[in-house]
Amino acid sequence: MPDTNAFEQGLRQYLSDEQLSTIQHQKIGIGGAGGLGSNVAMILVRTGFKHIEILDKDRIEPSNLNRQQYFIHEIGEEKVEITRRRLLEINPDINIRTHNLEWSTTNAADYFTDCDMIIEAFDQADFKFQFVDYYADRTRYVISGNGMAGLQSKEPLMVRSVGNVYLVGDGVTDAAEGHPPLAPRVIGCAAKMAEIVLDLTLGLPVRPT
Repeated sequence: MPDTNAFEQGLRQYLSDEQLSTIQHQKIGIGGAGGLGSNVAMILVRTGFKHIEILDKDRIEPSNLNRQQYFIHEIGEEKVEITRRRLLEINPDINIRTHNLEWSTTNAADYFTDCDMIIEAFDQADFKFQFVDYYADRTRYVISGNGMAGLQSKEPLMVRSVGNVYLVGDGVTDAAEGHPPLAPRVIGCAAKMAEIVLDLTLGLPVRPT
């Protein structure tokens, strides 16, 4: 393999050259840079993924800080810009594209065009459905988060597959219906989504639960 930076040298203690090369050639799109998207992005880059495209229109708010990869001094900043900076601090050699705008079926053809896998990480139900429906026939795999909120609700986080779409979450709880989105379940769901990306990349079985 070509010369690598200190981060990648450390990662090669855990992954073979072949595994790391396979991971580094994958192109991953992430729709949303909130509780799911910001955490998935961090996990994927720490696992060796180098080609990341992220789209989100939001700026950081105080209510985001309990579960998203942002800090209090970053309130008011664009989520995609802060995420870009943070990912480059993990691995300065990644190739990252960010778009600070609202996704819609009207502009969808301009984004994620060469991604091998696309992660749906929005928090609005209508966006989630439209996003998954649009890209399911346009990329190899779509991984979507669906239901990971709640304090008293302890519905298990499950993995379900429908064709090339993987759905992660309890499929029930909704923050808009009084279930608070808190770090333990949100980050747990994001980690499972990232694990599915890694499994699919390396040809490992994804076990629905």
